[in-house]
Amino acid sequence: MSLKDYINNKPTLETNRLILRTLTKEDVPALCEWMSDKTIYKYWGMNPGKNDKNPMLLFERKEKPTKSFHWGIINRSNKKAIGEIWIYLIQNDRMAKAAFRLSPEYQGKGLALEALEKVIQFCFTKTELQKIWTDVHIENHPSYKTLEKAGFVREGCIRSGKMVNIYCDYYLYGLLKVDYCK
Repeated sequence: MSLKDYINNKPTLETNRLILRTLTKEDVPALCEWMSDKTIYKYWGMNPGKNDKNPMLLFERKEKPTKSFHWGIINRSNKKAIGEIWIYLIQNDRMAKAAFRLSPEYQGKGLALEALEKVIQFCFTKTELQKIWTDVHIENHPSYKTLEKAGFVREGCIRSGKMVNIYCDYYLYGLLKVDYCK
């Protein structure tokens, strides 16, 4: 399969503890519990936006078909939406950016790593993507440790660069399909 096969039908991915699926209106109460928590935006490059403060707004406009992926991270044990993970900024069907965030209540339990590893596996076995990359604030130790555990390599450091809406120092990380499939 290829990225174009997923434009209109996003897959659901499953791990032992998680279900990665498209978010729905039924997830709004769980999203309201954590999305406006300012602590998760400390290294995000911006403060909570209007959709973060009112997750129902996410469902008021029709989703446009895209090759990008936006999964809700669902806790299998209580069926709550506890985070999000994206594959986006896809360039020439060859490389894409990853991003993830979790409710503070669920951080530090290996769940972000579990979700990220499943998404990497999907991208490198079910699409033509050859590289997944991301950027991470240099003070965001838990995120870059998660990336490193998933096999990402630190490719550089941008000093005083713009990360979303702030200027800061941040690392660039990348993972190549050829390294993943060794």
